Amino acid sequence: MSNVIEKFKQYSNTDDILKMVYGIASSEHFDCAFVAPSWAIEKVFNLSDINFEVICSNKDITVHKIMHNGKKYLYTQLKVGAPNMIDFCLSCSDLNCDKFVFIGSVGALVPEIKLGDIIIPEYSISGDGASLYLYDKLDANNMFKRAYANQQLNNEIENICKMQNINIVKAVPISVDSVMCEYQHLDEFKNMGANIIEMESATFFNSMNLIGKSAAAVLIVSDNSSVG
Repeated sequence: MSNVIEKFKQYSNTDDILKMVYGIASSEHFDCAFVAPSWAIEKVFNLSDINFEVICSNKDITVHKIMHNGKKYLYTQLKVGAPNMIDFCLSCSDLNCDKFVFIGSVGALVPEIKLGDIIIPEYSISGDGASLYLYDKLDANNMFKRAYANQQLNNEIENICKMQNINIVKAVPISVDSVMCEYQHLDEFKNMGANIIEMESATFFNSMNLIGKSAAAVLIVSDNSSVG
């Protein structure tokens, strides 16, 4: 898609931006990395069941290293929004980890999708401006393209959900830049094929595809504009 990583390294004054900004050593191996805008670790994991440590914490980000059943995981809580997501994801280009899972909440746009539904999307629609900067040339025609998850990783997560008797609902998210402005365009989003909405999954998929990492998303429905 782009040589954005090479250009960044050309102008950067550090050999390891991931370590400098996020406190994560690129050489350290992780079996899976979880990326969760605004989701504190205790919302996802039962802390009494895992061993974990905080390796970076400031007003913008909290990074945890988790040890569980002989596996090592990375859990990064970012601020919301595509710009925060894109910078973190691209910083992971040299990280010794092949699997990345986005965890987030979504709003439903149609009444048949219920609060609490779990969705593992095949793709997201890129309604965010940040994804445009992943291309070599800025072109508005790249807006609203599909950004795909890794199907093998999707299947792996879906199989785990089945083992836990967790029902998966099929839905298509659109990623947007503004909560305030989205309501003006809900019908347009639905006409594009989207039936859920959030802010980062498309940028997550696009960024991970660019750096050659497997990416999937686990989304939970937190609200539904179609039923108030």
